[in-house]
Amino acid sequence: MKAYFVSSFSPNKDAETPSGSTLRASNYLLRQLYYSLKFKTGQTNPIYLSSEVFDHAMGMIAEAKAKDTTNLKNSAIGLQAISRFLDEKKFVLTEINFVSKYGSHNTANTKKRQKAIDVKLAEEGKLNINDADDDKGKLISIKAFLNVIALINIVKDDGEIILLNLLLLLIITGFRFEETSSLKKDCTERVPIKGDALKLAKKFKLCEYNLKINYLGMKGSKQTVHWVEPNAIPLVEAIVAAVEELTKPYRRVLIRERKSGFADLLPPEINKIDNETVELDDICRHLLTSSAGGLYWSDIRDKGKKALTNIGILPVEKVKYVGEKASSKELTYYSKDDLNKGFIELATKKKYLKKDSQFNKVVTHQRKRYPIDYEELLFIIPYGGSNLSRGRIYKNLIIYITPPIMQRFLGSAEGMSIFKKYELFDEDGNPTELLTHMPRHNINTFLAIAGITDHLQAMLMGRRDIRQNEAYKHLSLAQELESPLPDLLDDFDGGHQFDFFSDTNNPVIQESELNDLVDDLDELFSDSPLDEMEMTNPVKYTKVTGQMVFDQDISLESNFKKSLHTYGDKDEQAKYLADMVSEDFLPELNDAYNELLNEGKKEEAEELLRRHAELNPLVLGTCTRNLAQWGCPFGAKCVNGEECGYHAMTGRSGELETIVKHSIDAKNNLQKLEQIAEKDDAFNYSLNKARNSVSILDKMKKKSQEALAKGIIVTLIDKPTPEQLGAFKKPTTLADYFAIEHQRNKKGYSLDDTVVEEDK
Repeated sequence: MKAYFVSSFSPNKDAETPSGSTLRASNYLLRQLYYSLKFKTGQTNPIYLSSEVFDHAMGMIAEAKAKDTTNLKNSAIGLQAISRFLDEKKFVLTEINFVSKYGSHNTANTKKRQKAIDVKLAEEGKLNINDADDDKGKLISIKAFLNVIALINIVKDDGEIILLNLLLLLIITGFRFEETSSLKKDCTERVPIKGDALKLAKKFKLCEYNLKINYLGMKGSKQTVHWVEPNAIPLVEAIVAAVEELTKPYRRVLIRERKSGFADLLPPEINKIDNETVELDDICRHLLTSSAGGLYWSDIRDKGKKALTNIGILPVEKVKYVGEKASSKELTYYSKDDLNKGFIELATKKKYLKKDSQFNKVVTHQRKRYPIDYEELLFIIPYGGSNLSRGRIYKNLIIYITPPIMQRFLGSAEGMSIFKKYELFDEDGNPTELLTHMPRHNINTFLAIAGITDHLQAMLMGRRDIRQNEAYKHLSLAQELESPLPDLLDDFDGGHQFDFFSDTNNPVIQESELNDLVDDLDELFSDSPLDEMEMTNPVKYTKVTGQMVFDQDISLESNFKKSLHTYGDKDEQAKYLADMVSEDFLPELNDAYNELLNEGKKEEAEELLRRHAELNPLVLGTCTRNLAQWGCPFGAKCVNGEECGYHAMTGRSGELETIVKHSIDAKNNLQKLEQIAEKDDAFNYSLNKARNSVSILDKMKKKSQEALAKGIIVTLIDKPTPEQLGAFKKPTTLADYFAIEHQRNKKGYSLDDTVVEEDK
């Protein structure tokens, strides 16, 4: 037993000393094994340990702990660990290979282990796979991921931006949080590529170099280098560059304070003041930032005073000051010495200042301790800079990002989360919550779905033991059983879903009455199952119908913008107009644009489009007037079917149905007005206006119909069988979508849905 304890806690394991409870539990199991060894074999030498001995020991424990399921599972996992250890050392005469049959010893993760049992039962036909728990709680949901992306354009404060970039790096790399928070500012390194790899990079328009991230692996991992996926290189470099730029002022603070041995924590602006006291105004400007409840400087002063009082720094003098306009305020003075001592005490209390450690983070890697000064770390923030409820920020105390800070930011700990602050919610209506380890679970799940071997998974994820992969395989039961995805679009030619404009592969075209240019669109759409919201909202329309119309003469990006009625900022709108202007869409602008191009005035042509890049989505079409600056002087008459020089049809998803609905309503109103006008001539003006509106809507209808007839209707979603619908239901996590695309690739469809040769 002594030999087992000494060997099992070798220098190759984690640096942490095993706890007393761990040693006692192992000692109990070893004593039980000794009893079973003597009972089953009559031997006392441990080389005679076997699977029968382990089974007997487990049986004895199960009998004694029949009602204590938690300890029973702990004991089973403990015996399994001993079995593996002895087998690895080849200490026994015959391989033991004892495997626990009692699920996970971690009560928080019992569903994860139960899922494996459910899979086995489902294979044997004893369990309905659709009722099994997919255990997706530790995977990033699609909604949560979209909320993270939305934050990129929402967050404003430096602290929020730094924390968000840390989260994005976790999602991209799958690092452990401690590995990411311990990265140095110069952690990335470009490595040139040569030969065939360089040719491939040029062919696929990738970076002509590899990017590696130097880091220190945790949990016994020997890894010190992570190679970034080629497509993610520009994003990773942008994240690192952005964070380095934001944290430059913080590094200067730390470097200055370190030169003084952290004996002086006051900024130069405070030290330059001749007096030994400092007025509160100067402190609020140079030393700390406090959120003010109002817009006045007095609010900022009050917050600053409370912030200092909270850390035990009190004023030494208060003086009444009377201004020129007889207004008065109280000048509050603090001693420089009190300020400095107060901040040193705060840093000491928070353990940033220790006898053997001054503002540095100690990282343990392979049983060696690596102290890293805070200014060398990539991710650092001022103390209080992570407080999203707008608390105080101390500019002179720069710290690294700890797990509690990140947990609160993600909503997995008490306090204001970034999602709650900006009102970003999950499907259930609650603010999104993430865990720091979720991105790692996600990446490992992707690898498992893709069929990457356990050894390669362990290497890519920086693990020392391939068995650790099992804790991260959050595959749904249907995915684990590899239930076949629906044969994609079997009802159509070849099943090529998104091969829009190829001459060799027929696109997926679903024949529609629109392509026949029917004359009576009102009759065609009179019983449409779509409600008004689904007609007027292109995204909802696309979700409900699963279809979009694509024009072969414009780019894929412009097709999506046109169909979804989303044009982006002014530069994106100008780019969109360059692709879209035609005889049908903004014909006057098209003529002027082409005239300039024909005269070789490319820059003037681009400037013309930029001046007119004002596309405001409307219920019917788009408005090319700068509504934000000038508004609409015509009372939005275009929405009622009246002509307007600023109005243009877009061909978006659901636009034709919207026009038809307006046309039907207009004709109904016209009939009523005709009946009223027969009795009262006073309604003749309204009658003529209604007739004009019906005529204009009919023109819109015909124009929209003709434009749509030039395109093709593409089905965007697979057509699953009833069985598949039962197995897959609605994808809720990124892993679900990854699994679907992986299965599509295995069946011969690439991401753009062109056929992929199996040998490639």
